[in-house]
Amino acid sequence: MLAQELEDYLKQNIPMIDYSQLSVEYLDSEKCIIKMPFIPQNKNHVNSMYFGSILIGTEVSASALAFYYLKQDEVNSTVVFKDIAGNFIKRAEADTYFICTDSKVISGAIKEAALTKKRVNKTVNVIGVTDLSKLDEKVSDFKITVSVKER
Repeated sequence: MLAQELEDYLKQNIPMIDYSQLSVEYLDSEKCIIKMPFIPQNKNHVNSMYFGSILIGTEVSASALAFYYLKQDEVNSTVVFKDIAGNFIKRAEADTYFICTDSKVISGAIKEAALTKKRVNKTVNVIGVTDLSKLDEKVSDFKITVSVKER
């Protein structure tokens, strides 16, 4: 239910997510998998996944884990992203899945921010693949800094 709740919240509050038709494929305490469909609004002029769509999938994959822990721990913190760096390894020419497994890093940042009452920045990794059975065949590999502060 949490995955659907997150997806509904994102689509209502961030119109670009609704427009891209992104979906939360999997979300638990260990990882998040976001699916970005290979549809016209997510394609570029060379018929591969648009740069902006890849960044949306990357950001939502990390933020979904933060959302999970904010809900689980009932913490009143805000999460934003400070920076992003990455590599496009090969063209994404199909539905693309963005996977973040750095749940312990995100959970730790949320707990640290709640305890210290200070902003905490932690970098997590998000990969993009077009085939979930071939995680070593990445189309993208990004590092994104999660910034957490208690309200």
